[in-house]
Parts: sequence; structure tokens; C-alpha cells
Amino acid sequence: PTWLAVLIPATPAGRWRATGATSRMILRLTGTRLTVAGLGNLPTGGGVLAVNHSSYIDGLSMVASLPRPSHFVAKSELGRQYFARRFLGRLGTIFVERGDAARGVEDVGKAVAAAAAGELAIFFPEGTFQRRPGLLPFRLGAFQAAAEARVPVVPVALTGTRNILRGGGWFPRRGSIAVTIGKPIPSAGAEWSAVLALREATRQALAAAVNEPD
Repeated sequence: PTWLAVLIPATPAGRWRATGATSRMILRLTGTRLTVAGLGNLPTGGGVLAVNHSSYIDGLSMVASLPRPSHFVAKSELGRQYFARRFLGRLGTIFVERGDAARGVEDVGKAVAAAAAGELAIFFPEGTFQRRPGLLPFRLGAFQAAAEARVPVVPVALTGTRNILRGGGWFPRRGSIAVTIGKPIPSAGAEWSAVLALREATRQALAAAVNEPD
């Protein structure tokens, strides 16, 4: 049903709504409780959502939670996989090359353009996840994009997904998912020091919300 939901609708908004509905259906059918707090903190215009990464079901949780179309920013390896590219591409995902610096800058520029145009870009600044709890180091791409687009960063804390489907696991367990959308953190400018300060402020907000070791 989720594949049909993303492949059939003609508009990005229609695809996002349909995929969100089927994602919520999947959670209900598996007995997974989803709670979302802080929707009022989402910008009415453009913004960068910085989300902690714990599990392969983090993306599903975000689609099920957000009321408006958003662009996931994902590693380019997913864009080279046929099924992942077809699905994520229809959702407006921006694929970023991590091995080629020049290409990576160009790809992040697409996220900057989307945010500057009033849209939301979803980054997982850790870039990956692991089986054991803990907040990994943050890459700079999300914060550079926000600074260049002159939009705020919104910290979004995901809890519960790691317990349901841990890294390296194939079989999910029952559990609950909480999505907590924090207050937007404005960028103080595009200077290097301002970008680093934005990353640190976001990290502190997420560390407090997810309650995992650093």
C-alpha cells in the first residue's frame, strides 16, 4: 500500500499525504503507538529539521508525523539502488554524495534551494546509526544549509525507534515511538563560527530530548 501511495499521486503534496496515511496505518496494524509533540514549532516557511538517527524506521516515523511535504536528505548510495531510488525519489528526497566533496557541495545546494523556497529539508546529521544507544558526532551539512538559506534549524527528537528495530536486526519488536519537535534555533549567519555554534546548540537540544549518552 505504501508503494502504491507514493507512485500513484501526481503531486508532491498528494504523495506525502498518501504515504503518511499508509505509514500511520502500518504503525496501527503493528500495535505501535505514535505520539507527536510540538507541531506548532514547525516553521510556516522554510526550515531544516535535524533529527537524531536510531533505526531504519526513523524515516517512516517522520513521514507519519509531519503534516506537510518535506525533503529527506539522504546518502547518494540509496539513490543508486533501484527500489530505494524509485520510492525516495517520488517523495522528493535529495541525494547527497559523501565521497566527492565538490559533488557533495552541489547536492547540499539543492537542500539550500528547497529551504530558501519555503520548504522543509530533513537531515539526519549523525549520518548513520548504531545498535547501542548514543548520540554520534554531527556532520555539518544540515547547519551549513540552514545558514546559507537563512532559515532556522528545528531539532526533532525520535525516541523508541531503536528499541523497536535495532541496527543489524531484521525483526521488529513491539514498542512506542515519540516524536518531539523542538523550538526553532535561528542561524546567526553563514560564517564558520556561526555554523559551528548552530550545530552545537542543536546537539545540546537533541541530547537533552533523547536522553542518550553522548
